[in-house]
Amino acid sequence: MLTDLELSVREVTRSYVERQISPNIQQWENEGVVPEQVWRELGDQGFFGLAVDAEFGGAGASVTAWALMIEELAKGDCAIANQVGGTNFPFGSKLSELGTPWQQQEFLKPAVAGDYYISLLLSEAHAGSDLSQIRTKATKRDGGWVINGEKNWITGGATSGAGILLATTDPDAGARGLTLFLVRPDMPGYNVVRREPKMGHRVIDICQISLDDLELSDDHVLGEVGMGYRTILDGLDTSRIGVAAQSVGVAQKAFDLALEYAKERVSFGQPIFQHQAIGFKLAEMATSIEVARQMYLRAAELKESGAQSMRESAMAKLFASEMAESVCSAAVQIFGGAGFAGGGLVEKLYRDQRILQIYEGTSEVLKMLIQRDLA
Repeated sequence: MLTDLELSVREVTRSYVERQISPNIQQWENEGVVPEQVWRELGDQGFFGLAVDAEFGGAGASVTAWALMIEELAKGDCAIANQVGGTNFPFGSKLSELGTPWQQQEFLKPAVAGDYYISLLLSEAHAGSDLSQIRTKATKRDGGWVINGEKNWITGGATSGAGILLATTDPDAGARGLTLFLVRPDMPGYNVVRREPKMGHRVIDICQISLDDLELSDDHVLGEVGMGYRTILDGLDTSRIGVAAQSVGVAQKAFDLALEYAKERVSFGQPIFQHQAIGFKLAEMATSIEVARQMYLRAAELKESGAQSMRESAMAKLFASEMAESVCSAAVQIFGGAGFAGGGLVEKLYRDQRILQIYEGTSEVLKMLIQRDLA
């Protein structure tokens, strides 16, 4: 059962989305950017710091409250939900847990306030699901490090205010030689090679980043040297709950639109909702959405309690992301030609959901993790 606070978070977020995001998202989509004042307003409203400890400007809310917020934000725009969610977990949580007082002051508090959102610089041309193959190298120098390498598919790589970078500090140690660093896009040596065109999530840039003799002091190491891989894996458990919540939000919005359309669209003398082929399809859509919602809420509850949640988080993301594709595809089918036409909201939802089966662990990798846990 949801607490009063969690119910309040859901209602406040839903109201904000209906007032500020939904009426404007098509314009932002066309322009390829969310106005800076919107990010700041999200910070002022407390969304960026919902699950961050109060001492850093957050609300210290539960993982469940955070996931409910993401679901509601995703009904307005999935990319916005992803950036706001990621600032809470893993960025906020890991800086709260591992960050030095200087790092918390310089990086965490401004992010919580909405001064900027964050990026996560993990993927490379040869390292996506298998992060042990990271080639970006951090070489030790007196009092600091020099970073060289390239990162691919970095969400917010050009427009974020800060990022967490994964690099190898010991190439011979594999995953045990990976370390996390805090960086800013305006640092000398941090270069945006190109912004990638993409299918969905068009209000946020996705970039290839070149790191050319990027100099960092020891103060920019997040956590312990050599512990980056373990830290990322721990953060992914929570992030996957967030992606499951995004999936439910996108699917719920697509379903709501399809249901409304089916009740209004008349074919052969009656609303198409009354045709069993459409009515049964909508019944199946509603059922699968609710199953996915309960799965992510269960995973969030386990994570909050401190219990092992890897399997449940993986299952929730796997089921919810594949459900979102099925529901959005069905919504397009119900809309017919109007669903296929560019510029419509259902078409946008269909494009936006596709990445949900890819980031924070592909469906194939999640099945592998679940299989291992079952063994």
